[in-house]
Amino acid sequence: MLVERIMTSPVRTLTPEHTIEDALNMMSTYSFRHIPLVDDEENLVGIVSDRDIKLTLPSVLSDDDPDFTLKVPISRIMRKRVTYCHPLDFVEEIALDFYHYAIGAIPVLRNGKIVGIITQKDMLNTYLELTGITEPGSMIEVEVEDRTGVIYDIGRVFKELNIKIVSISVYRNKEKKGFKTIVLRVQAMNPRKAIDTLKDRGFTVLEPSQMGQ
Repeated sequence: MLVERIMTSPVRTLTPEHTIEDALNMMSTYSFRHIPLVDDEENLVGIVSDRDIKLTLPSVLSDDDPDFTLKVPISRIMRKRVTYCHPLDFVEEIALDFYHYAIGAIPVLRNGKIVGIITQKDMLNTYLELTGITEPGSMIEVEVEDRTGVIYDIGRVFKELNIKIVSISVYRNKEKKGFKTIVLRVQAMNPRKAIDTLKDRGFTVLEPSQMGQ
């Protein structure tokens, strides 16, 4: 899946000369937590988050910096080193950036200009879509040997049963070397017939009581 499919576009931006108050008002009005900052030519120069602002605001219980005001420019608190991506990058690849750098949003640039933004919420929504969990149906987990053609063999079972597979996810089996766990989202409210057929064909179907063993 490409970034351009899930990114928010167009993006609301501010310049470094705008004030912290401007950023707070924009976040409050549009209910988002990250604002990319651009120069006069729409080049990305930084980013600010609600967390950055919270860390900056003095505590009402503190006498520190009594002259602090929300009228100071965002340039005083913005982060200048920004992780960004391209609209044609794969979502799966930028997921690693979210994971490794613990960031909340990634601006999307084309030819140096900002054209979109991806947030952690966008990534979560994408994950839910990929798993098919938003569609009615059932989940089935199958433990399989990591071999060529195994997904085809499983798919043939569901074709014979005329049950639609909504999504397939494959995970490494941490407990058994050389094995994978295949998670299927199928369009059937009662998957018992499919489970029994898979077992009859020699597959190991993980019932809820077996998971985690």
